[in-house]
Amino acid sequence: MSETFNWLEMVRRVVAEVSRSDATEFELSQGSFRLLVKRRPGARGASPSVETPPGQQQSETSLVQLVAAPLAGIFYRAPSPTAPPYVETGDWVESQTVVGLIETMKVFNEVTADVAGRVVAVLAQSGQLVRAGDPLLSVEPAEQPIGAPEVIR
Repeated sequence: MSETFNWLEMVRRVVAEVSRSDATEFELSQGSFRLLVKRRPGARGASPSVETPPGQQQSETSLVQLVAAPLAGIFYRAPSPTAPPYVETGDWVESQTVVGLIETMKVFNEVTADVAGRVVAVLAQSGQLVRAGDPLLSVEPAEQPIGAPEVIR
């Protein structure tokens, strides 16, 4: 009986921790026990929490919007392996700015931001397989401050 209780308690804790994080997949193996938790990124109602770098404070009213993969394929942060990434954390993006590429069936499709703002976090790695709807990066929507330099790549 205690073995069942420990197993059930472990599942509950893992599911709770994955729900609180921005992870979309988690696997736990322990002996013959294997637990695989998968979640669709847009499935939960609350916006994901994004850690603010030390020394910066996140406004209570700021909302983070996710730039999601429009289709399934391999995500690339740059146009070639030797080129710099389209965007980095802290960069400013405008609506329709190219932020990455997704290769599907040998065709490269541009991924564009759908909101203007500052990139808070890059959530997908270059070369990572993504599904439609998976979060690629998070953007804090805002208007570009007057006199601020634009990042154009």
